[in-house]
Amino acid sequence: MPNFRSFTAALAACACAFLPGGLLASTGAPAAAPWLERPAALGEPLSAGDIDALRRLYARGEPTLRWFDAAGRALPVTAEALALLAGAADEGLRPTDYRAETLTRAIEEVATLAGADVPATPDRAAALGALDVRLSLAMVRYLRDLHLGRVDPRQHGWKRRPARAAFDEAMALHEALVAQRLAPAVQALRPTWPAYERLRAALPALRAQAAQERLTLLPGFKPSLRPGEAHPGAALLHERLRFLGDLAADAPAPSEPAVYDPAWEPAVRRFQARHGLNDDGVIGPSTVAALNVPLAQRVRQVELALERLRWMPHTAGQSLILVNLPMFRLWAYADSAQASVMDMRVVVGRHGKDATPSMMEDLRYLVFRPYWNVPPNILRNEELPKIEADPAYVLRQNKEVVAGPADRSPVVAFGPEALAGLRDGSLRLRQKPGPGNALGAVKFMMPNDEAIYLHDTPSRSLFLRERRDFSHGCVRVHEPAALATWVLRDKPGWGPERVAAAMKDDAPPSQHVMLDRPVPVALVYLTAWVEGPGMGLRFASDVYQQDAPLARALERRRPG
Repeated sequence: MPNFRSFTAALAACACAFLPGGLLASTGAPAAAPWLERPAALGEPLSAGDIDALRRLYARGEPTLRWFDAAGRALPVTAEALALLAGAADEGLRPTDYRAETLTRAIEEVATLAGADVPATPDRAAALGALDVRLSLAMVRYLRDLHLGRVDPRQHGWKRRPARAAFDEAMALHEALVAQRLAPAVQALRPTWPAYERLRAALPALRAQAAQERLTLLPGFKPSLRPGEAHPGAALLHERLRFLGDLAADAPAPSEPAVYDPAWEPAVRRFQARHGLNDDGVIGPSTVAALNVPLAQRVRQVELALERLRWMPHTAGQSLILVNLPMFRLWAYADSAQASVMDMRVVVGRHGKDATPSMMEDLRYLVFRPYWNVPPNILRNEELPKIEADPAYVLRQNKEVVAGPADRSPVVAFGPEALAGLRDGSLRLRQKPGPGNALGAVKFMMPNDEAIYLHDTPSRSLFLRERRDFSHGCVRVHEPAALATWVLRDKPGWGPERVAAAMKDDAPPSQHVMLDRPVPVALVYLTAWVEGPGMGLRFASDVYQQDAPLARALERRRPG
């Protein structure tokens, strides 16, 4: 890496090429202004947002420089800034994105020259001004990345960018510099989600453990390995469980190395539960696959989860329903900054074209005993072929043809004309409320362009599956009555008994209940998670294959 003298020479050469003639020679005092007038002289590509933030930062500041005093000595807050940039990995960010090492060495050289009482020159003044701006640039980018994330969510599973409050990184940095303390600003800009802080806290230990790992892959156990059964790979299983912490470090060595000791079964079940597997203690293909994942990959999953949580709006103090898509799990929070009050299994959209998108929308009303209005793509691709092969299918499935979008739209007798209307889109197919209705007894409506919502289902057996991506995109909930009761807890007259009555087969159809206060619903994609204090890291498979593209995007070094 270049030392400060070569750094000075390079910046001075750039200055001669880009800055107005005579500007450097006119004074030996360090200044940031010339570099803001000609940002290209910094020798690093800057976005329009970078340039705007820097100009606003220096326009607000009384001192000519923000990180050095008039004599060129670094202010105390400068060391704090360098420590934050060097420790960016603690937030799942990359110190190289902020030139942490280069800036640290250059500022150390500044301190050396200042201590040696080397006379000021225009070139040294210019280089110091550039160094001041470059440290400001690094901190502006760091604060922006910490608060909003590094990449655009719309390229990674979101249909549109989540709504966020306006963020002024220049003002945030300016206020921190006035106070000469960066830590409070950084804390205020971190995501307020409890899972973020728990994942962040778990990351250093996981990294240290990954650095110690010498992974020997477990063999496949065909078809499976049960407690008490013999297999040559059983000793590797014991070793892996101890290394991962699911089996106590002081657990005795196996007396029969080639046998799956029943004493290990609780550790196997614990491992399975942490990885979203059926915790039956049986070592099958999915458990072996999870045991063979290197911890370096688990570290990356935590880093990706931290990035995705940075995309989310801050919702502290609000009720929240959170669905983690790859974990097939829903949590409800009375306050999103506190522990969850409810969790349950869910079924999400199938991998591929039916994948459930990430989004954050407001749950505004419930519909008890709803009609299922068959979406056009399902009608075209699935329903019409069945109807054409067997006209009795419509009646048998408790479906009907209607003319119009409303619940009270007139019903059209099924026949050749109705079939033609379904084909050309002038008529609509719907399923009447009842035991076999695809939406079950209640749906939870959060109006959005993707027509995604939460709902009950008659297909209860799917909740017992390990992998639960079976729907056309909507989210099926395992305990709809409990969720409805919680959502309506502040609605007068809507206790558990009334919810249960509204879901009965003899209850009125299509009963709409508006919420007095909308509840945010977050559909998120996090393959690493910590739900509560002391609960440990949980991991999920990358069912929608979204981790690898995001990892590649984050690996791309920032231009310049």
